[in-house]
Amino acid sequence: MSSFAPRPGQRQILAYQGGRMGVSAVPGSGKTTTIAALAAQLVVAGLPARGKVLVVTYQNAAVEHLRNYIRAGLEGRSRLMSGCEVRTLHSLAYGLVRTYPALAGVEADFHILDERASRHLLDKAVRLWNGQNARIWGRLGPDEYYGEAWEWEWQRLALQLTRTVVGAAKNRRLGPEALLGLVGGGGNQFLRIGAQIYELYQQQLATIGALDFDDLVWMAVDLLEENPDLVLRLRRRWPVVLEDEAQDSVPLQEALLGLLAGEGGNWVRVGDPNQAIMSTFTAADPRFLRRFLEREGVQAIEMAVSGRCAPRILGLANGLVEWTCRRHPLEAVRRLAFRPQKIQPAGPGDPQQNPLDSASEVAFREYNNQHEEFADVVRRARLFVQAHPECTLSILVPTNRLGYELGEYLRESGAEFDELLQSGQTARRIADTLGGVLGFLADPLRRACLEQAYQAVRPCWRPERQGGKVQQVAALLRSCYRPEALLFPEAGASLAAALPPVGELATADLGEIEHLAAGLERWLRAAWLPVDQLVLTVAQDLLGEEELGGAQKLAAYLRSRAEQHEDWRLPDLARELGEGKGGLSGEGEGYEPRPGRITLTTMHKAKGLEWDLVYLEGVDGRWFPHALEDYFVGERDFLGADPAAEARAALLDLAGEGEGGGLSATDRAHSEIIAERLRLLYVGITRARRFLALSWSREVPAGVRMRPAAPAPIFQVLRARYQRSARERG
Repeated sequence: MSSFAPRPGQRQILAYQGGRMGVSAVPGSGKTTTIAALAAQLVVAGLPARGKVLVVTYQNAAVEHLRNYIRAGLEGRSRLMSGCEVRTLHSLAYGLVRTYPALAGVEADFHILDERASRHLLDKAVRLWNGQNARIWGRLGPDEYYGEAWEWEWQRLALQLTRTVVGAAKNRRLGPEALLGLVGGGGNQFLRIGAQIYELYQQQLATIGALDFDDLVWMAVDLLEENPDLVLRLRRRWPVVLEDEAQDSVPLQEALLGLLAGEGGNWVRVGDPNQAIMSTFTAADPRFLRRFLEREGVQAIEMAVSGRCAPRILGLANGLVEWTCRRHPLEAVRRLAFRPQKIQPAGPGDPQQNPLDSASEVAFREYNNQHEEFADVVRRARLFVQAHPECTLSILVPTNRLGYELGEYLRESGAEFDELLQSGQTARRIADTLGGVLGFLADPLRRACLEQAYQAVRPCWRPERQGGKVQQVAALLRSCYRPEALLFPEAGASLAAALPPVGELATADLGEIEHLAAGLERWLRAAWLPVDQLVLTVAQDLLGEEELGGAQKLAAYLRSRAEQHEDWRLPDLARELGEGKGGLSGEGEGYEPRPGRITLTTMHKAKGLEWDLVYLEGVDGRWFPHALEDYFVGERDFLGADPAAEARAALLDLAGEGEGGGLSATDRAHSEIIAERLRLLYVGITRARRFLALSWSREVPAGVRMRPAAPAPIFQVLRARYQRSARERG
C-alpha cells in the first residue's frame, strides 16, 4: 500500500477533498485498492476531524479484505486503524439498532434471523397460504397439471414470488397491511397473493420476536429519520462515508448511507454498473448508482484503466458493451444493460501491464452435445495445467446444476480442482436433510435418531403432509421404545400400538408419523446400496430439482471417503456428514485461485476473481435469451406471465417507481433478465487474463432425452466481431 502508484482516475479519487463523489470502475481497475488508499489517506490527513472514516461493503469477506488493505496502508505511515471503521451494511444497521433499541422501538433482546432461518419461515408462510387457498392456486394451473405435479410447481413459484414481493416491499418500507391496502380488492393477482403471504411471514416473525435483514436496515433508517439529534452525533462520529460495491445497492442501503452522510456531507460511492448481476433475484438495481452519478452536485469519476486482460480480451468485452448499447434490437435492453464505458489498457510505466496479445488467445467452440463439450473442456484443461503449472485456470458454468455435472467429469479424469458452487445456506440445508436420514439408517433402533430424521425431512414434505404439530410429533417419536414396531409392524397391528399411550392421538399427528415411517422403511430397504447411490435415492424422494446437484456432490464426496477408508461403514459416513464435512458449505469466501489447479464455479460466483485461462461453458440461447418471445428458464407459458415479475412491476408502479415504456410487466422483466445475462457474460469475459474460450452444445439433456439447443445470439455476434478484428490485425 505504501508503494501504491495511482493511475488516471485513481489520482482524481485520491484528490478528493469532500462532498459527494460517484466512481464508475471497470473490471481490474483496482477498485478495492483505491478505496483502501483513500481511506488511509483521509485518516492520515485528518479530514474526519475527531471522527472516523466509515467504509461500508456487502460481504463479510470483503470487510476483512478492505480492513487488511487499509491497515497495511496506515502501518506504512506509522498510523493505526483507530481512525477507520469497516462494516457490512447489516452489521452497521445492527449496531445502530442494538445501541438504541428504545429509540428504534424494539426489545433489547431482539434477535436477527439469518438467511437460512428467514427462508424457512418464508417457506412455511407459503405452505400456510397454500393450505388456506387451494382453490386459488389450483385454478392457476392447467388441467393436466392439476394435482401433485402442479402443487410442487406452484410451491416453487409461490416461494419465488413471495421472496420478490417481500424484498421489494420492505425496501420501499411497505408493511404487509400497507401493501394490501394499496393492492385493494383488484389490482395484480400475483401481487395480492405475495402480499397475503408476506402478512403470514411477518406474523411468524412477530411471534418469535425476530427481525430479518431487511427489517433491520428498515428499522435503522426509521431510527435516523425520527431522531435528528442522533443523526448529528453520528455524522460527527463518521464524517466521511465510503461505499464499496455500490452497483448492488438497494433502496434501504441508499437511504441509510444518505442519512448518515447528510445532504451536504462527504459520501463516496464506488462500483461498476456493468458488473451488476444480482438485480433479477434481489432488490439491488444498478440504476441507483447510475442515477447517483448523474445527480447534480455529484463529482462523477471513471476508473477506466485496467491491466488485467490482454488487449484482445478487453476488445471483446468492450465490443459486447458497444454492440449492446447501440445495436441490440430491444430498446429497453440498450437502455438497461450497460453504462457506455470503455476499458482502457494500462499505459507505459504502469506496474500492472496487460498481458501481450502475442501470448494470448480467444476461442469460440461449438460441440455436438453437452457430453462432448464437457469431456473436451476437461481434456483441454488438464493439458493446460500440465503444460503451464505456473498458471491459474477456471471453468465457469451458468448454473450450479451444470457445475455438479461437469464436476463428475473432472473427478473421473483425476484432475485436481476446487469446486465453488452451492451457496452456504442451501448447501447446509441439503447436508442437514440427508444427514438426518443417514444418521437414522446408521442406527435405526435409537429413538433420538428417529426424532432427528423427522426434524430433518419434515421441511421437505408437501403441505398436506404437514398437518401435525412439530413438537408433539417429535415428543412421540422420542418416546417410541420400539422403533422396529413402527417401521415393520406385525400383521394387524395399528400404528398407535408402536407409540407410547398418550390418550387419543390427533389424526394429523398420526398422518405425519405414518408418512415418516413409510419413507424410512423404504430407505432402510435401500441401505445395502453403496453410499453414493443410497444418498441419491433419498435425495430423489426429498429434494427439489435445483438441490439435486448439491446432493450429487455430497454423494460423490462420501463415495470417495468410503474408498479412502475401506473399514468405514454407514455410521462413520453419517458422522462425517453430521460434522459438517463434505465440501458443501463455506466455500468461496476469501478464495484465491492456485496455480496448477482448476477452479470450477458459476459465472455469478466468479465475480471478483481472475485467472490466466477461463472457459465459459453453456453460452446458448436458453441461458442467454435475446428476444422477448424467447424461452426464459423457470417460466410456465400457461400462466401467461412470470408471477414474480408481474408482482414486482405492479408493486413498483404503486410505489411510483414504474418504468412502463409501453411494455407489459413480464416484458419489462424479460428485458431486465436479458440485460443482466449480458452483464453476466461481461463478468465472465473479464475474468480472463490471457486465454478465453466460449462454447455451447447443439444438444443438451432434457430429463432422460436430449433436446436441440441454439447458440446465444450474442455468441455469434462476438465471434463475428472477433474474427473481423483478427483479419484487420492481419
